[in-house]
Amino acid sequence: MTANIRKSGIDTDILFAPHVTNNAAFPLEIKVAGVDIQTRYDPLSAPDQSNAGARIPDTGISTSAGGWVSPRDLAFIFAGNPGQYSLSTPTGGTKTSGGGWTSPKTWTHTLTITFANASALSNYFFLGGRILISPSQSAGTLADNTLATMFSSMGTLIIYDQGHYRTGAGGTISNSTIGGYNIGTTPFTLFNITDGSPYTASTYSVSMVANAAIFSATVITITTTLSTITAGSVADTYSGTYTSAIQQRNYPTQAVPTFGGTLV
Repeated sequence: MTANIRKSGIDTDILFAPHVTNNAAFPLEIKVAGVDIQTRYDPLSAPDQSNAGARIPDTGISTSAGGWVSPRDLAFIFAGNPGQYSLSTPTGGTKTSGGGWTSPKTWTHTLTITFANASALSNYFFLGGRILISPSQSAGTLADNTLATMFSSMGTLIIYDQGHYRTGAGGTISNSTIGGYNIGTTPFTLFNITDGSPYTASTYSVSMVANAAIFSATVITITTTLSTITAGSVADTYSGTYTSAIQQRNYPTQAVPTFGGTLV
């Protein structure tokens, strides 16, 4: 049988449930965020429910008549298939800079994510909840285009229960095992990138913190900071619009948390 595994920009974290059990036969040396699939993902059959990360429910896809048939995407027979999830941009999740500006200028997008209680927070992430961060800059001056290139190289930063990663290759991931479930009350930098200027470079960074310890937290605060620096003695002019977009993905049985954000 030929497997029709489609990429289509979908992260494989969406396709498979974390944690492999009973030495399931996954190929070695296929890695996601630097971790071998054999040690991270679980087959649809009997996930190890003692592992919190495995609590992504199965799809209910039947192999009988009317169920999974070729050439349907192989993802449909695994726990966590992307068609089950709702992706939305919540209130406060997208902020824009408005008109142009000149350097030096810092834009800070602070987003609070409030859950009904501590169980709602943990269940949101255990059942495949994700927070997706994707900044962008519209075309304009040379300075605008430099930022646009920087953001494009980053791609999207995706936060899951006990880790985070980016879809692009640019920038640096920090504290890669920190996610929405295990962040705690210590602020952690998740990601940073510079525009590559040979002079003083503009930078973009993402940090996160919770309002209480694991099992008690109900609020997560994400802060993205864009600092545009004058490269040389003449201020850089930005005519385009900076957009800080933060989306969420939830399993249908889990309520969308309350979002509130500011960009200053």
